[in-house]
Amino acid sequence: MDFRIVVLSLTFWLAPVWASTSVQLDAIDTLIYQYPSEALAEINKLEAISSPIKLSETEKLRLALFRCETFLQIGENEAAINLARISEAKAKILKIEQARPYFLNCMAGAFTNYGDFRQALPILDSSILLSREFKQPQSLINGLRLRAIIDTQVDSYSSAFEDLSLAIDIYSDAKNQEQAWILPPLIYIQLPLSELLAKKNETKQAFEMIKRATDSLEFQGKVSVLLTTHMAKMAQLNQAPSSDALIQQAKSLLPELSTAFELAVSYTEVAQLEYKRANYISAIQLLEISLNTFKKQKNTIEELRAQRLLGEVLLASGNTSKAIRLINQSINSGLRTSHYAELIISYQLLSDYYADIGDFKQALQYQLKRFDAAENSFNFIKDTRLLQLNARVSRQQQVFKTELLEADSSIKVGLGFKSGYVAILLTLLFGFILGVITSRYKKRTIQAPLAIEPLSREHKIERLISNSKLGGYPLSLIIIHTVHVYQTDLPLLISRIENLLRDQDLVINREDGDILLLLPHTKEQGTLRVIEQIKKIITPLLNGNKTKIGYARMQQHDSLNSLIKRAHIQQLRQTKIDKETTS
Repeated sequence: MDFRIVVLSLTFWLAPVWASTSVQLDAIDTLIYQYPSEALAEINKLEAISSPIKLSETEKLRLALFRCETFLQIGENEAAINLARISEAKAKILKIEQARPYFLNCMAGAFTNYGDFRQALPILDSSILLSREFKQPQSLINGLRLRAIIDTQVDSYSSAFEDLSLAIDIYSDAKNQEQAWILPPLIYIQLPLSELLAKKNETKQAFEMIKRATDSLEFQGKVSVLLTTHMAKMAQLNQAPSSDALIQQAKSLLPELSTAFELAVSYTEVAQLEYKRANYISAIQLLEISLNTFKKQKNTIEELRAQRLLGEVLLASGNTSKAIRLINQSINSGLRTSHYAELIISYQLLSDYYADIGDFKQALQYQLKRFDAAENSFNFIKDTRLLQLNARVSRQQQVFKTELLEADSSIKVGLGFKSGYVAILLTLLFGFILGVITSRYKKRTIQAPLAIEPLSREHKIERLISNSKLGGYPLSLIIIHTVHVYQTDLPLLISRIENLLRDQDLVINREDGDILLLLPHTKEQGTLRVIEQIKKIITPLLNGNKTKIGYARMQQHDSLNSLIKRAHIQQLRQTKIDKETTS
């Protein structure tokens, strides 16, 4: 009798514990983004559960995923990478394939925090493909969000906008996913979308969109700090009267953050807002606290950013010697870590400073270094894109080979059983195809040839670039600055250039006063010869001035815009060489 009472008591005790496990996991999902430290404490409690209450393998993996995402929130990127690698391998061994893209996202998130887009992008591509394959909208949303953040940072705005729009469209489906894993709040997608709009100078839409997000129930803890700080930034850009009040609100919310890393990141953001409204003392105090925290935690990327920003504030406040020392330190760190975005800003700061004090030689040197950093940044992005494309092609080839092998084996099996029937069917099919081809050929010879519509300029450009990529032949672009040519002489200049070029070459007269030449099947030597011939034609029309002519050779992932950018950089370099030769 006593034994049955004990068993019955255990049954009543265990049932709610088992039932509450999934509820606890769902609660942690929300907690991770709002209060990550509390989430980590709850994860530790659940992992400490011992027999007779045991978590299933799926629940253990979900808990490991929570820990991984929490590490990202508190700046433990290395720990997140290690845990993601181990857990993704475990999911593969246990054949819980649907868990894999979630851990790939976590790994990619850590590399993104490091600024290592080269490793992050191929991982995200794999994650997004697996999410679609295993029908995991929650994982797909996070993968798209992270990829959009990277695309925004490397100025690939259209791709970022597509990814974020798709993430928002499928968000309601993700919330109702049958087997829940982890889902970031909708605000985490709206925030990068607002930042993207701001980068595209659509600051009013960026502010309005993020303002509407504050009505959400998710507006708590860390989420409220991030959102309020971003709203203050957008309000500043729009010169809205509410910006000062929003900065104060962001400051009052800082106690919601519980780790030194989270506070340091927010201090840096708030310091930037204070700097924009010329409150230098407050900005310097906040940045010094942030910088000390990042140095202690050896967070190189955040340290570099805080160091550069502190140098910028000190420069504006008049503390020149310390400012230049800090900016040079951030340049050294940027060169060591290949963080080109920060290098570009740092070089521009020093160039502006020396120009202001009349040292134009130094200003020019730093401006040229800035252009070099911009070119390196472009090449870095290009290499990253190439790596991304190679990963996609490799995966597609693997899928194609697998399908081909499966199809080949099924054909062999079929032929082994019914070779006679297959032979008859193939003969009939061949006869039918031959008849169709013959009749179509006869019709085509009777009909008059169709008139081919002339291609528009945009189509010609697209066709030239795509054919060059597909065919693997060289394509060069020349850009001619015509600001010193009278408008009445432009038709004459264009006519002379067209007479100089071949039929397949393309001449584009842009509204900004530049003439572009697209030269297919033209290597660098040929391009330089064409430039020398153009100089002879254009010199009499310049009224004693000098023109700027730049060029660039197309690479695999170039678009027309990227070609023009590189031609402009080469144009500036050539101007510098000409000046040095003259002096």
